[in-house]
Amino acid sequence: MHRVLGLKSTATLGLMAVLAGCSSPALPGIALPPTAIPEPNEYVVIAQLNLWYFGPGCHGGFEAFDCSGQRTTPFEPALGHTYFSSDPEVIRRQIDWAADYGVDAFSLEWTTPRGVGTSGSLEDNIDDAFLKAPNLDRIRWVIFYDLVLRILQTPGLHVDLSRGMDFDNPNVYNTFVADFDHFARKYFREPHYLSIDSRPVVYIWGTWNATGRFAEAFQDARRQAAAQGYDVYIVGDIIRADAFHEGLASVYDANTNFTFLMAGISPWPQDVGQAAIVQAGVLENWQSEIRGLRVAGRQENVSLQPGWAPQYDDRMFKAWQGQEGIYVPATSREQVVAMAEVARQYAEPVGSQSWRLVWINTWNNWAEATTIEPTADQGPRYPAGNYQFDMLEIVREVFGAETIGNRAPAP
Repeated sequence: MHRVLGLKSTATLGLMAVLAGCSSPALPGIALPPTAIPEPNEYVVIAQLNLWYFGPGCHGGFEAFDCSGQRTTPFEPALGHTYFSSDPEVIRRQIDWAADYGVDAFSLEWTTPRGVGTSGSLEDNIDDAFLKAPNLDRIRWVIFYDLVLRILQTPGLHVDLSRGMDFDNPNVYNTFVADFDHFARKYFREPHYLSIDSRPVVYIWGTWNATGRFAEAFQDARRQAAAQGYDVYIVGDIIRADAFHEGLASVYDANTNFTFLMAGISPWPQDVGQAAIVQAGVLENWQSEIRGLRVAGRQENVSLQPGWAPQYDDRMFKAWQGQEGIYVPATSREQVVAMAEVARQYAEPVGSQSWRLVWINTWNNWAEATTIEPTADQGPRYPAGNYQFDMLEIVREVFGAETIGNRAPAP
C-alpha cells in the first residue's frame, strides 16, 4: 500500500501558526517544552561515528576531492584541524566524550568487506582501531549499513541507482543478503555490539526508494543471520514527508529518518527552529500510519525511532563542485534543544526494557556540519559556528546520562 501524506497534525499546525506570527524565522524552544527524564533513563542515544578521516590532503576527509586544498567544513574540530580515525588517541577521546555526555552507542558506517572496495574498506578502521580501543567497554556500537556506497564501491557490480534501489537486480538482492551473513559471522558476537533482547541491531541507509523484491530480500537476509544464531533487529531510514509505503515500512523492525532533510519537504527550512516543527509534523503523521502495523513475518509492531541533526551546512563541500549547497543553521542553542526534544517525544519503547532509541546523525560528518563532536573555541557559536561542547551538553540535558555501558562523571 502506498499513500500520500500531508501535514495533518493539529499541534504542529498550531506551532507553525505561532511561528508565522514571529518577526524571527524561528522562535527557539516553542516546539516542545522540556519535560523531566523518567528514571531509570530509557533513552538509548546512538550517534553516527564516521571512521573515514585520514588526516591532511584531498583524501583525508577535510579537504575537497579535487586536491585543491580547499577546506570543506566551516568547523574546527577540537581534536585538531585534521585527524586520523585510525589514531588510538582519537578513538579513545571520541568514546570518552560520548560516554561522558550520554551517547550510549556509535553507529559505524560500513560500505564493503575488508579488502573490497574502490575507495578501500572502512572495516580496516573498525577492526584495527575502534574495536581495539582500550576504553571500548564504555560504549556500544552497531553497523550503519550504507547500501548505496556498498553498491557503488564494489568492483563488478553494475547497478543503475537513478530510479531507486532495485531488488529485482540480482547484484542488489544477492549482495544485500550476503552482507547479513557477513555481519553475523564477523560482528554480532562482539561483546560490545548493541542488541535489543539479544537481537543485534543493524541500521540500513539507502532503501527509502526500494523497488522490486525487497520484501523477499529482507526475509532472506534475516534467515542468513538466523542460520548463525542471530535474530537481527533492522532499523530503516525510510521516513519521508510526502508518501507512506506500508510494504516497505513493514520489512523493518523500526522506521527512522536520517536528518530533518527528508524527501518530500520543499522548500527546506530556513533554520533548525523551523526544521524542528516540520519534523514533528512528519513524525506524527508517520507514527499514525505505522500504528498497529506488524513487522513482516513477525508478531511485533513496527516502531518509530527518530533521527535528528543539530544543523546542516554543506556549502563549502559543494562549492568546489560548482554547486550551491544546503544551509539550515542552528541560530541558537535553544533551537538545537527543540530539535532534540522532537526526537525524544516521538521515540517509541521497544524490547523488554522499553528502550527508546534515538539516532543522532551525525557525531562527526564535518563536511555536512551535522556534528555533535566538540569543536575548538573559535568565533561565535551560532549560526553554524564552532559550538564547542554545546551539542554534547544538549544530548545529556535532553536524554539524560548513559542508559547502558559503564558510566563515569563528565570532566
